[in-house]
Amino acid sequence: MENSEYTIHPFNEVFYIESLLNKTSSILNDVESLNDIFENEYYDCQNDDLILDLLQNIILTAGGISRFFWPSKNGYYKIRGKELRKVYLVDDSNVLKNRDMRNLIEHFDEKLDDFLKEFNSGTVMPKYVGPISYVDDIRTVFRAYFYDMGIFKIFNVEYKIEPIINEISRIHDILLLQEGKGGRFIPR
Repeated sequence: MENSEYTIHPFNEVFYIESLLNKTSSILNDVESLNDIFENEYYDCQNDDLILDLLQNIILTAGGISRFFWPSKNGYYKIRGKELRKVYLVDDSNVLKNRDMRNLIEHFDEKLDDFLKEFNSGTVMPKYVGPISYVDDIRTVFRAYFYDMGIFKIFNVEYKIEPIINEISRIHDILLLQEGKGGRFIPR
């Protein structure tokens, strides 16, 4: 089969649906855990590690979803990505196309090396959860969540969490509909 003729076979649609649903469900479970922390009024510094771990997992998993829509390899992978973008109404301006998210998952070790090399002097805080106003230009933060701005920061790259969650929720709803329709792509 020529690459230009490749299409996702109807019998295989369920595997893409289940694979993506696994990832969107994971992210939404992490969001629910975060909401529990902040809404049930038991947030304190004791939860900072958990908060940052959940946010980092959201970014890493979103990066994994991105690979389905924008695969790094050519050939039928690219064609599959284009077909999935059409099915899930995802265009090139989508928040999930963020290459920083994908690079974080693929090159975390290298990003860590580069971060540590760049910030080998001055004050580097390993973690911070709080309002952005408490972080000044003198301090660098390895991982942070500025809850007043809804921004997760790692390796000095900032991710606005709400647009990512909104897009994941939108795709998740389509996936649930597709799962309920026998594992078939809808809309088509």
